[in-house]
Amino acid sequence: MSKDTVFVLKSVNYSEADKVLTVFGKYLGKFPLFAKSIRKINSKNRGNMQTLNTCNISFYEGKGLPILTESELVYAPDTQILKKRIDEIARVLGMLNRILQEYDPNEKVFNMLVSISKRNFDIVSVNRFRTIFLKEMGFLADFSVCTICGSKDDLKYIDLSSFALLCKNCYSKAGKGYKLKDNVYTDESFTQALDMYIKRVIEEI
Repeated sequence: MSKDTVFVLKSVNYSEADKVLTVFGKYLGKFPLFAKSIRKINSKNRGNMQTLNTCNISFYEGKGLPILTESELVYAPDTQILKKRIDEIARVLGMLNRILQEYDPNEKVFNMLVSISKRNFDIVSVNRFRTIFLKEMGFLADFSVCTICGSKDDLKYIDLSSFALLCKNCYSKAGKGYKLKDNVYTDESFTQALDMYIKRVIEEI
């Protein structure tokens, strides 16, 4: 019997009563999980193993998919708030389901994922998470300095083609990029640029 703390990334119905879940484990990374009879009303795991929930689980590793045996809910985000943040949730789940490799654990990413869940996927947390995740996975260079001169000051612009920050001086010299708001993670141009960059990353892997 194996155990892990997992975040439920995806849920797909299988037969009349079962599901195949995709979970991201704190210690095991992303892996598929067969949840037998979980769609039955009297299933003890039904309420726990919903998409976006964090749970402690026990599972049996046999010849096929790991089979869920027990679950304990650790945290579930506010469903009423989540109804207003469908786009933000889709940005996170789409990225993780496509980029994460199976059984490649990353405790830092797991902890950040649980953290944005507790913030109910507000746009600031989502964009910060996506940026750090890309860097952690090796798809993004240092995002705290100007891509041209390396300065950490006046990072007011973003080069949409390379998704890199530019300082005020380099922007005026290069003549490219968009000016960002004071809080970069709430800026609509930043969000759109990040969307496009992640799309390119997914297409190339």
